[in-house]
Amino acid sequence: MYTAVARSSLAGNSLGVFKLPDELAFTVARGSGPWLWSADGRRYVMGAGPMVLGRAHPRGVSAITEQAALGAHYYLMNARAQDLAAKICQLVPCAESVRFCSDGSEANFYALRVARAFTQRTKILKFDGGFHGHSDYAQQKSRVEPGHNDQHPMAEAAGIPAEVSETVVIAPYNDIGHTRQIVEPIAQDIAAIIVEPVQRAFVPAPGFLEGLRALANSIGALLVFDEVVTGFRLALGGAQEYFGVTPDLCALGKILGGGTPLAALAGRADVLDVVVTGRPNDGRPAMMSGTLNGVIR
Repeated sequence: MYTAVARSSLAGNSLGVFKLPDELAFTVARGSGPWLWSADGRRYVMGAGPMVLGRAHPRGVSAITEQAALGAHYYLMNARAQDLAAKICQLVPCAESVRFCSDGSEANFYALRVARAFTQRTKILKFDGGFHGHSDYAQQKSRVEPGHNDQHPMAEAAGIPAEVSETVVIAPYNDIGHTRQIVEPIAQDIAAIIVEPVQRAFVPAPGFLEGLRALANSIGALLVFDEVVTGFRLALGGAQEYFGVTPDLCALGKILGGGTPLAALAGRADVLDVVVTGRPNDGRPAMMSGTLNGVIR
């Protein structure tokens, strides 16, 4: 019954890109710990997603229930946002300042916008197969396609203007030598180098992240770590703590909200200052906003 409803009312019969094949599809009724129960009573193990403590963990339920009784959306500055921002700055090596947003796609999108605003440059270097969300800039060769030139950006979704692809440069992950060769002739145009420190199942080769740090420094670009997956998992301070390489900015999400719509852009205070309105002598701030509604303790 529920599957039929989904077919008639949800685009693509799914909640996003991922869906089960029709012969395996089921509708989730509830979850607890590592388990999901379907509407017809079957139990399944589920290990994907941001629920590091499992679903309906008592501490999470308690925190969300407590916050709901205090109101769900303040819009203005609030104590929970301050507490979490301070904790992120304590744990994450690059975090001198934080801005909250709703999901990892937003955090990465804002990272690129902030980098462009700070450097006054237009191009972004990303890596073949690197996934940074669903923005027009991120949807450029987020899947490895054998036979395609690594340096050729390729939009992977309809509706992305060709002009966007012209601002994205692609390099091969884990090949610092080739990356330098790609960057050299356009170094003055590169605003940011964005990378998943651990790209899918591929760990960085010895010296790769260090090489990116040195390269960004040498050309005056910002180094951005997409830590939506690795943040607070490889170490409390994320991949940057684990590998000992500090970026200028990092995107955080998933585990940060524990199943609630919460993410953050963290990094150097002078860089994130470009999002501040009303600064003396500023031009147009890089518009970015986010509100923390409630935090799982």
